[in-house]
Amino acid sequence: MNIIKLQPIYLSPIWSGERLKKIRNLDKATGISREICCYKGLENKVLNPEYVNLTIGEILKKYPHEIMGNEFNSQLIRVAFMDAIQDLSLQVHPNSYYAQQIGDYEKSESWYILDAPDNAFIYAGTTTDNFDILKKAIEENKLLDYMNKVPVRKGDFILIPAGMAHAFGKNIFGIEIGSFGGITYRLYDFGRGRELDIQNGLSVLNPRLQPTITKHPKLQKNGITTGVNHPLFHVDVLDVNGSYSLFTNDQYHILTCVEGSFKIRYNEKTDFIKYTETILIPQCIKKYTLEGIGRSLVAYTNKVSS
Repeated sequence: MNIIKLQPIYLSPIWSGERLKKIRNLDKATGISREICCYKGLENKVLNPEYVNLTIGEILKKYPHEIMGNEFNSQLIRVAFMDAIQDLSLQVHPNSYYAQQIGDYEKSESWYILDAPDNAFIYAGTTTDNFDILKKAIEENKLLDYMNKVPVRKGDFILIPAGMAHAFGKNIFGIEIGSFGGITYRLYDFGRGRELDIQNGLSVLNPRLQPTITKHPKLQKNGITTGVNHPLFHVDVLDVNGSYSLFTNDQYHILTCVEGSFKIRYNEKTDFIKYTETILIPQCIKKYTLEGIGRSLVAYTNKVSS
């Protein structure tokens, strides 16, 4: 089986910026590019000629072991680029307990910052763990008064667990990597008039949760470090200056190039990945080697807690 390439799904919400438009030569401002998504109704189409007209969900059903090994389920780790010129809504996602009650999956996520101005920040976690105070603030449209403003820079990696209130910040270009769910409850929307879901949001809000941040400001000569670690997924930051080989260890990898470009060698074959591209590496590709100069994010399921 070859490396799998997918057709991005582009969305243009009201907060969309111009960076994705320029990078991808799109015809309008684009805030979201869904790179890997197997969620119902939002599945990417496969670009490989051998799987023409199939979606990622369909090839998962057709080749479950080749892609997923012994950990097959109907979902993959989600990957999406986000380009915002406005703050996104303050929102919260359900954890596994709440998601299972409505037939869905936990939605925990992480954000890697590709570009941001010096004064950039995100909202992540609350300044009080008093639920009654937060409930009143949400009902009075004053949640912003109790949100942490977390400064971020290029190379920061932030873990946003399910149940934690959060908002991606304005003028930031980033990549979201997260678990399988698709449920979002909007708690505050900066006066944009979109529908809120306060009742469900309060039911899943956990005010004790706070973000975890790792910093990766500069390319290293050659090496791999942990970006984020969550019970459902793990993402490494891989810096390459020359070549670097990885083993899939019987699980799929999702590779996203966030700086530079690479030649990929595997099973006596050659492929390529460039800035902002994302590819799926099936578990049946036991070893692959990146050649070039740059940085990639390597995402995979977290076997330690599975």
